[in-house]
Amino acid sequence: MSKKRFLAMLTAGAMALTLAGCGNSANEGGNGGASADPNADAGKDGADTYKIALIQQHQTNAFQIAVSEAAEAKAAELGVDLTILSADQDAATQISQIEQCVSEGYNAILFEPVDPDGLGDAAKNAADAGVVVINIISACTDWESNGIAAVSFGDNVKAGETEMQNVADLLGGKGNIAILTGPSGDSGGLQRMEGYENVLKNYPDIKQVVAPADCQWDTASAQSTVESWLSAYDLDAIVCENDGMAAGANSGIIITGVDGTPDGFEAIQDGRITGTVSQNGGAMAANGIEAAVKLLSGGSLDKNVIITDNTWIDASNVSTFA
Repeated sequence: MSKKRFLAMLTAGAMALTLAGCGNSANEGGNGGASADPNADAGKDGADTYKIALIQQHQTNAFQIAVSEAAEAKAAELGVDLTILSADQDAATQISQIEQCVSEGYNAILFEPVDPDGLGDAAKNAADAGVVVINIISACTDWESNGIAAVSFGDNVKAGETEMQNVADLLGGKGNIAILTGPSGDSGGLQRMEGYENVLKNYPDIKQVVAPADCQWDTASAQSTVESWLSAYDLDAIVCENDGMAAGANSGIIITGVDGTPDGFEAIQDGRITGTVSQNGGAMAANGIEAAVKLLSGGSLDKNVIITDNTWIDASNVSTFA
């Protein structure tokens, strides 16, 4: 069964056209129709064939690319039709995409919520329509009560703790640091910050000399922010909530990130960043696809919270991962 990937970078003006395109493409594959019955497409050509949608927050960095590639590989392995959409960091877009996928008869929807507090109703409506709904990377608030069958993500608090503990060790427990964050209100970023704070309370001689800067996960924004910081502050380390910002923070001091992306590994090998915490975003997506197919096939999950491991990667072991 061929799989279909649609990278829908949507704007409000193009919403209806983009979503209609999703439906037309599904029909071209012979699996169209408006039924949300989880078994509507089962049994075609003697096999269970499911339509699964993956709705990403965005598709603008190496982490998200790794997520989509792993999802495609797992869908091909399991013989399911996969459609990939991007909400382009807009909650209204993501809600509309979920609603459209329900009306198009998708059997399962995996999504990383742009707004954990604001996507619960859309998830519940999809689940009530018979769609298997799974969160990946991060979860909606009160996800179980909103009909979400499982979550597949990393432990972001632990990732933050692992990153900051390694920074503390590298500094010998003393020094000036600054922190680059993802979008304010992003649940993953907030959890990583919680992890940072859990470690920093044990190191009173490690000082944040400037308030954390929201760089929106963006490399260029991180670069300009760090350039201004270095002209004003004496910094020993910059702690970043993702690898993209860490790559932009390149400044000859201790630089760390989170995600374990190919770009992050390359930056470690080149000496541009010191280390990263890998949570294996690809596994988050692949595990979510596997869970969806198992539920659609009438099985049950051993656990509905699927957590990937955290691994500290630096120059000593990056060759194992790169």
